[in-house]
This record gives sequence, C-alpha cells and structure tokens, in this order.
Amino acid sequence: MEEATNPIQSRYSSEIRWLFQAALLVFTVTVSIGILNGFHFITLPRQVLLTHVHAGTLGWITLGVIALCFWLFGEDAPVAGNPRAVQSLSLLAAIGIPIYVLAFLSGNLLTRAIFGFPVLIAIVGVLIWLVGRAPRVTMTVPRLAVLAAITTLVVGSTIGVLIQLELASKSQFLPDGAIGGHVTAQVVGYLVLIGMAISEWRLKNTPGLTWPGIIQVGLLFLGGILITIGALLNVQALLGAFIPAELAAVIIYSVRLGPQLRRIDWLAPTSDRHFGLVVPYLVLNLGLLIWLITGVVTKAYARIELIPLWLIFAFDHTMFIGVMSNSLFGLIQQASRGAERFWPWAEQVVFWGMNGGMIGFVLTLATDQRGLEKLFTPIMGGSIVVGIVTYSVRLQWLRTAAPTLAGAPA
Repeated sequence: MEEATNPIQSRYSSEIRWLFQAALLVFTVTVSIGILNGFHFITLPRQVLLTHVHAGTLGWITLGVIALCFWLFGEDAPVAGNPRAVQSLSLLAAIGIPIYVLAFLSGNLLTRAIFGFPVLIAIVGVLIWLVGRAPRVTMTVPRLAVLAAITTLVVGSTIGVLIQLELASKSQFLPDGAIGGHVTAQVVGYLVLIGMAISEWRLKNTPGLTWPGIIQVGLLFLGGILITIGALLNVQALLGAFIPAELAAVIIYSVRLGPQLRRIDWLAPTSDRHFGLVVPYLVLNLGLLIWLITGVVTKAYARIELIPLWLIFAFDHTMFIGVMSNSLFGLIQQASRGAERFWPWAEQVVFWGMNGGMIGFVLTLATDQRGLEKLFTPIMGGSIVVGIVTYSVRLQWLRTAAPTLAGAPA
C-alpha cells in the first residue's frame, strides 16, 4: 500500500502539530525514567514510577489523542463555531498535563489533587467539542470509535481525580476497587478503541458507517464499561461478561483490517507499517487481557489489583508502546511530511528498534526473566529517543510553513 500524497487543509493544523510537539517533549520524561528503571541500578521511589506512568499515558498518549481528535473531526466541511475553543483546549491540555505530571513527581498528594482538575476539564472540553462537531461531519467507524473512547476516558479520568482527592483528604469515599476501575477504563475502554480507530482511519477509512464497524465499536465500548464497573465494584459476573464482548469485537476487527495488512510494504519507511503493526498488537493485548481477567474470574487472583506486577507490565507495554506509540509515531510521521530531509534514516531506526526492543522487553516480563531487561531496554528506549528528536525537529521546521497535514490513504 502506498501512502497518499495529497495533503489536506486543516484549520487546526497548527494546534495539532503543537500538541504533537508537547507530547514528544513529555515523552522524554517517560523514556528517561524507563531506561533508568530498566537497568535496575537503583530502586526508584514510587512517585518517580507514577511519574513514568502518567507522563506516558497522559503526556505522550492523551496529548497525542487530543491532536488526533482535532485532526479527525476537523477534516470535513467548513469549521463551525469559534475556533478559539480548539486553541483554548489545546493550551489547557499542553500546559495542564505536564504540570500534573510534575505533581506526581513531587509526591505531594494535595498538589496531585489540585492539578488533576485542569486536566479533567480539558478532557471533558474535548468530549463536548467532539459532540458538537459530530453532526457537522460524516460519521465513520473511526469517528464513532473516538467518540466512544473519549467518553470512556472522561469516566476513567473522573475516577482518577476522585482517587487523588481521596488520598489528599485521607478519607475513603470510593469503593475498594477504585484503582482497578480507573486503570481498566483508561487502558481497556479508552486505548483499545483509540488504537482501533487510528489503524482503521489510516489504513481503511471506510467512507461512512457499516454494521460490522458499528457492532465492533459497540461491543468494545460495552466491554470497557463492563470491566470498569466490574473492577470498581469487584463484581465477577461483569468481568466475565466482558470477555465474550471483547472476543467478538477483536474477531470482527481482524477480519475487517486483515486485507489491508497484505498490502503494506514492511521494508519501506512509511507510516503504514506503524499502523499495520497496531492490528496484531491489539489482538495480542486483548489476548493477554482476557487471560488476566480469566484469572480473576476463576479466583486465581482475588481482585485485579492482585495480579502479579510483571504480568501487568507486559500487558501495559504491549498497549503503550506496541499499540499507541506505533499509532502516534505513524500520525506524527504524516503530520511532519515535507521535512524528511532531517535524519531520513530515522524512520527505520524508530520502527525496527522500538518494536524489536519492545517485543524482547515484553517477553522478558511475560516469562519473568527480568535480567534480560538490561538488553532490550536501551534498544527500545534509544530508538524512541531518536524518534522524539527527529519528529520534534521536523515539526519545528514546519511551524512557519503552510498548515497542511497528510490526507487519508486511498
């Protein structure tokens, strides 16, 4: 498959590139802590590990997803309403999220509780903007998936902010499974839908809604809600009901996207191969998740929070790096098209180094062979650093150029 070369004009192009630059900047925090932790030279404090997680999930992934929202829902028709809403939301997210990440680094519970609110406001604002844009654009499966994903993100983020309030006030008003509900909403309900939306948008982009696509999104959204409530309230029946919904959705997704994978030139330095890898990674990720949830349902683990950390880390990195980093690097590669003269070799390093290192890293976690982390951590982390530098420079070069973004593949 060849990538489309026809750029689109987007009124939000400057905000999109700006958000991508902010996401890349915060990603350096995640990678730096991850490399240090992977070598096991020292035992990192809890607040540093929480900073690593939130710099990745919020700073890198959610800033990138907000850029995706403005890109995907800003393509069709003249822009309606006040464009300052997009500028304001972009500014709030680009400033609020890094400050929230620093609040985790501080270890101060009150600071975390305070600075969680601007981030939640930004996320809710994006959802309101999407709902307002929905009637003005052609609804497609990727757009429907993004709407469902951001709705789930609002649910998970609300739980997260309430957890911070609970910790800061030293009082418990949430169920015992609040952390499990927060994590499952963010990783399962939110990121699975986003990963499927991006891969379908850039590889297939069916012009409209189809029943298989609607069923796929509906099952994923339902499954995300079921597992969130099940984890929050520790209801085994809801956790069990999640499994068939996710299985059916991933089968539909694999059948719908399978033909596109056969057309990708995996050796060519195009963004298509990043999007193509999302498909098997999502299938693997959901397989790992179903295995873990089955352990909870069968009482192998009393609650989600009691699943061994090394299994959780294997699952998380398959999602955060395999699905989301491939998705976002693919989008940023397209958003920075026109500046490829800077480090033209970087695409190969990012693709092969990040994915090869990640596969080795996840295998060491899944088999609990932690000593091998020292081999794969620098490969994965170093390749990501090359990507961060490359795309940051390219996006900066394009700042004063005409605001264009690559269009959808033919």
